[in-house]
Amino acid sequence: MKLFKPLIFISSLSCAFSAYAADMVWSSDKRPASYSMPADADPVVTVAAGMFADDIKAVTDIRPHAVLPAQANIRLYQIDTAPRNELKQLKEMGMDIDGLKKLTDGFAIKVHGGVIYIAGTNGRGVAYGLLEMSRMAGVTPWVWWGDVVPEKNYTLTIDDNFSTMQGASVERRGVFINDEDWSLRPWSHLNFEPSEKTEIGANTYRKIFELLLRLRANTIWPAMHEGTTAFFEVEGAKAQADSCGIIVGTSHCEPLLRNNVGEWDRGERGEFNYRTNKEAVQRYWAERLDEVKDSKGGNIFTIGMRGIHDSSMAGYKTTQEKFDGLQEVIRDQQKLIRKHIGDPSEQDQIFVPYKEVLELYEMGLDVPDYVTLMWCDDNYGYLTRLSNPEEQKRKGGGGVYYHLSYWGRPHDYLWLTTTQPGLIYQQMRNAYDHNVRKLWIANVHDPKVAGYDLELFMDMAWDIDGVDGTSLDSHCKAWVERN
Repeated sequence: MKLFKPLIFISSLSCAFSAYAADMVWSSDKRPASYSMPADADPVVTVAAGMFADDIKAVTDIRPHAVLPAQANIRLYQIDTAPRNELKQLKEMGMDIDGLKKLTDGFAIKVHGGVIYIAGTNGRGVAYGLLEMSRMAGVTPWVWWGDVVPEKNYTLTIDDNFSTMQGASVERRGVFINDEDWSLRPWSHLNFEPSEKTEIGANTYRKIFELLLRLRANTIWPAMHEGTTAFFEVEGAKAQADSCGIIVGTSHCEPLLRNNVGEWDRGERGEFNYRTNKEAVQRYWAERLDEVKDSKGGNIFTIGMRGIHDSSMAGYKTTQEKFDGLQEVIRDQQKLIRKHIGDPSEQDQIFVPYKEVLELYEMGLDVPDYVTLMWCDDNYGYLTRLSNPEEQKRKGGGGVYYHLSYWGRPHDYLWLTTTQPGLIYQQMRNAYDHNVRKLWIANVHDPKVAGYDLELFMDMAWDIDGVDGTSLDSHCKAWVERN
């Protein structure tokens, strides 16, 4: 990463390669690493292969190349598109393909006969597995965002009996780029990719998506504040998300992937008022649904409605009027999704009971069972509500929107993420134990500033049992030593 931004966390320390026994050499000057690609791979596999090749070149000075499977010492397989004969071959060498299929974004790595086999349940799984090899070679997820130069190692080895199978504890895991005008937006459009527009450019988003892949995350809520070019109006941004297998959603006040602050034109469309201007609002939502219906990365549709930015719905005065109006909106949105995307019960949807919307929800609002209920913290890391026993049975499950940075009264914390790791662990473990396992979103205004807390959050989303109250200190110590 170009040093336009100050380095926030500790500078690069010596990083040992691996604790695995040095039995099989998979990269050396005599036999550089090479890999074979799946025949019908998702675009994210190609992206991850490029990242992996750059990583290994940074460590060994020799860049791996894609070759035919018979010539490769790392062979990649995407289970959901692989032919039967390949699956049979993997089973015969002892890989648990049936178990792997049950995992979310899962991957398996197995050394067999002098070859490293990496199989993923889907394209993201393959990508995570390949980037796990980068980690084993000494490349931190913060190699770019943290300017962490990997230690040179010209001979990379792995235990010739090595085997691992991993999958996500939380189905959707990602970040909300929020309060971006503090550092990320000006850094992007003034330094990293200069532009006359005050935008976070497509190349900046690409770097965010690559970090998400390294952190085994899969979801973005893009920046949405006034003054920031709306994500879908940034040329190439959605294409970058799709190529990286990143699911695009939006915050609680942006229904159906629409950034109202940047995209609703009062002069052209009238007031953002469902009571008096329903047809214009529906056309506005339908335009975006048509635009994203063929997305390769995926979509998460926020349902419900608030004001242009973050205010109560316009046009409704009493609590009962607001309840009736919001109920009408939710029912109409299901019809729109069915018409423009497909069966709404098969689409990722979230409903965020936030501020006055929580009161309306608790009055008996009918939110379809397949919609995820998204709970929030109090802006300072304490969750204010979780799914009760009945809500835990919902098909759509539960989600969490959790602040690792915050701009607002009474206290901001932007320059450094100050949330105590023990609090993150306790709150997110509690959420998981309340069956809140569908979507975890961390609010960050700049991924670099979130550093350790963000990785802890994502590590828990990936493997909820990978850290506990007794191992937090060692988890933090390992992070500092690695970086």
